[in-house]
Amino acid sequence: MIAGFPLCLHYACLPDESECKWIAPELIDGYVKAGYKLTGDVKMSYALPEWYKNLDPHKGVIMLLDDATRALPNILQACYELIYKQEFWSFKLPPRTTVICTTNPDNGDYNVNSIDEAGTSRMVNFNIKFDLESWARWAEEHNIDGRTINFMLFHGEELMDSKNTHTHIMNARNYTMFADIISGIDDWSSPENLAMILQIASGCFNDPDNIIGGMFTNFIANKLDKLVSPEDMLMQDWKVLKPRIKKCVYDGDVYRADIASILHTRLLNYIDKYFKTPKSETKLVEQRLLNFIDECEDKKNQLLSTDLIFNIIKNILKLYPARCNSFMLNPKFRAMIR
Repeated sequence: MIAGFPLCLHYACLPDESECKWIAPELIDGYVKAGYKLTGDVKMSYALPEWYKNLDPHKGVIMLLDDATRALPNILQACYELIYKQEFWSFKLPPRTTVICTTNPDNGDYNVNSIDEAGTSRMVNFNIKFDLESWARWAEEHNIDGRTINFMLFHGEELMDSKNTHTHIMNARNYTMFADIISGIDDWSSPENLAMILQIASGCFNDPDNIIGGMFTNFIANKLDKLVSPEDMLMQDWKVLKPRIKKCVYDGDVYRADIASILHTRLLNYIDKYFKTPKSETKLVEQRLLNFIDECEDKKNQLLSTDLIFNIIKNILKLYPARCNSFMLNPKFRAMIR
């Protein structure tokens, strides 16, 4: 982790011994040509890892020790030296280094080594909970199957709530694995494919009753896996897109605010991803948001509500102020964020 490969160093000096150095084998020829002579003394050391050599000394550094308490005790002890003293033997962390350790709780559910009070008292300790919005943003950027993103946005708060009895069943890691596996299935609604998804769910989650599989069954039965994709929400011709979104967010005359919220989150994250791609067009995003703003004027037939559109505009202006300053030239945008 910290050190690179083992390295045999040779001690070499100038003839008058005015200067002596420990040198690596590949540098011997160059030093000999410069007049240095090998003394015959050697020692073992470690090469500095590439990431260390490329650090900017003027910037702060974060060192992340992931799953720190899964390490063997002797390794963990060395990590403690780095955490407490910022050094271990001859190795020193760069100035302004912050060491962050992640670990699972020592509650009997995980195979981890305990940290005693002397250890915890030398750290600032936080209990971190799953953040659904961050996961959805990450999933969109990493091309996770959109249908599984929709499912997580529907049920994630319930399944990932630390106070919920289902929490031990699913976590971000095994759900992402599950999403990757079932992404290769095109039609989730056929009986054969649905049976396969249920079987995969029972293997991915610590879920003897297949609670998540049952949720997926209802999710698919309600055709929530067929919501409009965020790519279509941004790119598709408005005349074609408008009735598709309306079909998603209305159940008869009842406005489905929960589905509208999911479409809003997917669209916001997709616009963020789109702006990070080369040759993305700000005008395309501006026009599509104007389409949604126009629909907000009819409260009985709105697609995404005013507060959802406001949230998209607010976040886009915050993330890309230089690219989106033209938005403020349009009176509809000014009225929306006033």
